[in-house]
Amino acid sequence: MASVGPNALAAQLRADSPALAGVGSAWRLSWDRGHADVSAIGAALHNLVLQLDDGATVEPLAEAPWTGEPEVTEITSFPAHLRQLGGEWPCVPFGTTAIDPHHHGFGTDNEWHVIEHSAGAITLAIDYPEHHPIRRLERRIEGIEGQAAVALELTVEARADCVLPVGLHPIFRLAGEGDRLQLDPGAFARGHTFPKVFEPGVSQLKPAAEFARLDAVPLAGEGTVDLSTPPSGLGEEILLLSGVPGSVSLTYPDDGYRAELSWNASDFPSLVIWLSNRGRSASPWSNRFRGIGIEPVHAYFDDTGLAPHRPHSLSSGRAFRADERWTTQYRISASSLNASKHEGPAK
Repeated sequence: MASVGPNALAAQLRADSPALAGVGSAWRLSWDRGHADVSAIGAALHNLVLQLDDGATVEPLAEAPWTGEPEVTEITSFPAHLRQLGGEWPCVPFGTTAIDPHHHGFGTDNEWHVIEHSAGAITLAIDYPEHHPIRRLERRIEGIEGQAAVALELTVEARADCVLPVGLHPIFRLAGEGDRLQLDPGAFARGHTFPKVFEPGVSQLKPAAEFARLDAVPLAGEGTVDLSTPPSGLGEEILLLSGVPGSVSLTYPDDGYRAELSWNASDFPSLVIWLSNRGRSASPWSNRFRGIGIEPVHAYFDDTGLAPHRPHSLSSGRAFRADERWTTQYRISASSLNASKHEGPAK
């Protein structure tokens, strides 16, 4: 579709496209090996379905069970991204910062407008408030023909010189109860647990600890836990891996497939892993959410107030120059653990 005025195009596409229940406007993407929805809020990718080489279809990203519930969507005190939690979206700035009242940035909780849209691709943008050091974000999401994969691109245009934490926020599904999940981030330089207790009364990892292996993460009491096979009896945890190679695989042996997130490691040199396994009891969570955030970041966890606690080897954010346009590309894909091939449209 040719580029036209963003407001006119957005109105046309919203009239022609389905919406995520209770969360406003959304657009459908479809290609020969998958389909997904893209929400105007956060330009978030939701309900991603990928068709594997053996013909099976999988949904690698987690979605909140409360999406569309009136008792959640009507409570405006809940951040917009929380009302439709799940899928994948960009965070500029990442986490909580003094310059932006939105956790994970202005773009997370506000509507983007469409620049271009076709059956299998969409480009959206959002203009930040005039006082913000970021002027604009643009984001392109495209299903890759012939592949069980989606390509994503984020462009950040700075208004002023600044150092800001930035990150990506895919939330992958946890395996079904009793099923296996194998998490492999590749070789990393060092692992770090959250500087304080993450979820009081629930989190079990030792605060402010370092580790070298994902299968031996220190517990608050004695011993370690294997987080290469999450959830490993844990309910709510967050950790950071530095010096990551730019690719993480999540293997679901009982479901017969592997999901992969790949990105440019020089753009996002660290990885936040957020495990949520029915660990939060407050509304709207109500011990219902299950997912694992695999979040490439140029940041130290998700709150700049934690920066004084970071090791000197870790950066608190990326340095932007006024009028700079910085673009990063990444990809979510899935592959079958079976050798057989099958062709046909995604269902």
